[in-house]
Amino acid sequence: MEEQSLASHPIKPSYFLRRGRPLPKHLAQAQVRILFARTTHPMNRALGLLMLRCGLRVSDVTRLRLGDIDWAQQSLRIAQGTGRKDRIVSLAAAALTALRTCLAMRPVVVPDGLVFWNQKRPHRALSSKGMQKKIERYAKAAGVQASCHSLRHTFASDLLEAGAEVISIKELLGHASIASSERYAKLSNQRVKQVYQQTIRKVMAKTRV
Repeated sequence: MEEQSLASHPIKPSYFLRRGRPLPKHLAQAQVRILFARTTHPMNRALGLLMLRCGLRVSDVTRLRLGDIDWAQQSLRIAQGTGRKDRIVSLAAAALTALRTCLAMRPVVVPDGLVFWNQKRPHRALSSKGMQKKIERYAKAAGVQASCHSLRHTFASDLLEAGAEVISIKELLGHASIASSERYAKLSNQRVKQVYQQTIRKVMAKTRV
């Protein structure tokens, strides 16, 4: 067609190359420290830590209500949506502390018992887009490539590096399929190296050559 020797395109529109899904991008520990050194506002720090230390989605955070917090069990109830069972997420110590500090300054006008609010208009809920922009601004100020989604990915990859099983990560992230969680296993080359070094020493001790 480019050479004007064909009148019509010979390839059917339904024929296309299937592109592989890109691996999740996670933050290095140094990047996490730099980012959260910039994140000083109590509410913004709390919502960031809920994604980084508890693996919540943006939508999970914006929908979170006071009644979803179980202070005694140090956990959150996350609504999974129509037809799916709600999941319980444990609160890491840092996230728990940040959440308490945030709620101490929460305006009484925040609607529907929501935990987070629009800072310019406290009588309105914080939107997912608004939350994403907050993290993007902090990331830009810190000079790192980060987003709400990358914080959640960092949570999963950090757990995997520390030895968590993929099936456990699936439950913590609220994935419907184990296939979604298995993608994180491709990130864990360092963990594979650690396991190799730990186990090969035992093998060599038993079978010296």
